[in-house]
Amino acid sequence: MNSMPQPHHRIAFLLSQLGSDAASRFEQALLPLNITASEAGVLRLVARTPGVSQRVLSQQIGVGPSRIVAVLDRLERNGYIERRRSKRDRRIHEVALTGEGERVLGEIRPLAAAHEQAYTDCLDSSEIEFLYGLLERMAASRGLSPDLHRGTSAG
Repeated sequence: MNSMPQPHHRIAFLLSQLGSDAASRFEQALLPLNITASEAGVLRLVARTPGVSQRVLSQQIGVGPSRIVAVLDRLERNGYIERRRSKRDRRIHEVALTGEGERVLGEIRPLAAAHEQAYTDCLDSSEIEFLYGLLERMAASRGLSPDLHRGTSAG
């Protein structure tokens, strides 16, 4: 199973090329909503874990605290999130979606689904499942989460 691929296969290059293309096209799809892919990802994480602390978000995304604060500042200015002092520990700011944040996340979901479909239309359902399994295994072997882009620009 660990046999070396033939030199002409260049799998890492193709993954990089597809990743770059996918990221660029998703950013373009989000332009009408005036939100970046990084901000959309933060909204998704906050929706999954309401009351998450800024520090935990920073760790989950893999960016420094000042970078996550800048993203949260933009999201808060747009009315998508609110930050509150924790009742358990006043030093901690908890983050939650607002009604407007839930609305915009609802607009992002169909864009993300269409984006996904654009990349998988050339595959049948069994090929999609097979590819997903392979990519998930490759990501796990590199310590990557299937849900997060760790360490990418969050601003």
